[in-house]
Amino acid sequence: MNKDLLDILSESDGIDQQKLLEYLQGNVSEEERHEIEKLLIDSDFDSDALEGLESVKDRTRLPVVMNELNRQLVKKLSKRRKKNKKPINLMIPVVTTIIILLLILMFYLYIRSRGH
Repeated sequence: MNKDLLDILSESDGIDQQKLLEYLQGNVSEEERHEIEKLLIDSDFDSDALEGLESVKDRTRLPVVMNELNRQLVKKLSKRRKKNKKPINLMIPVVTTIIILLLILMFYLYIRSRGH
């Protein structure tokens, strides 16, 4: 499993998951709070993540909620990757078979026209 999938905010250029958690729990300095808020303004993804996590009433459950979100994200992305790989793998043999059949047909027609 790709380790990047294990952190819901790992691809974000802004706030990492731990900093966002500390921010939500009020465990950051005033300077860090200001920096995080500046990053939130610039990132719709981080802002949406914060908005969703703010709806959790019990702040002590935030790590559990974030881990569950990460687990669900990994599960969905894994399913999507498996689903997307199948058509590509089938496409190559199908196209190759069609090309071979067309070449055989062209060769047959060529030989038939030369015989008359």
